[in-house]
Amino acid sequence: MLFKRSLSNPPTYFSGPLRKPILEFAMVISVVTLCFFAVDNYRVRTTLVDELHAQRLHAREQHELLVRQVGAARKKRELQILNERKSYQIREMKLALHIAMLRNQLQDAGIDPVSVNKCLQEYHRSVKMENSVSNVSGTTLWLADDELKSLLPNVREYSDNRR
Repeated sequence: MLFKRSLSNPPTYFSGPLRKPILEFAMVISVVTLCFFAVDNYRVRTTLVDELHAQRLHAREQHELLVRQVGAARKKRELQILNERKSYQIREMKLALHIAMLRNQLQDAGIDPVSVNKCLQEYHRSVKMENSVSNVSGTTLWLADDELKSLLPNVREYSDNRR
């Protein structure tokens, strides 16, 4: 009989009808709490994903800006080097033209100009050179012969500044 009675009246959760509403209330509270945590977790996750995307975008923009700045600095330096080479070649051509005009003047006066071989011999005898790490170009040249030094033109006279 005991066996039949338990089948006809199933036991309650806490063996009393009074505890069932408390259990249901606790289950509702736990479900609401779990829902709150799920919603909060979703909200925080979406916020963090948005922040991550914003940081990645900012990092990409910073990288692109840095690449552009480095490229601009490189182009500026290359342009500066090209301009220095150009001004050096212009100055060198002006010196060569001046030498050609002086040689022409000597020939017109009936005087033979100094030969290139004699000039090269004088160069090896009178011109001194210093290689220095502190100097930007690495090499410094100067004329040791005082007699020729007084006749040596100033290279800056041939710059574009004097027109």
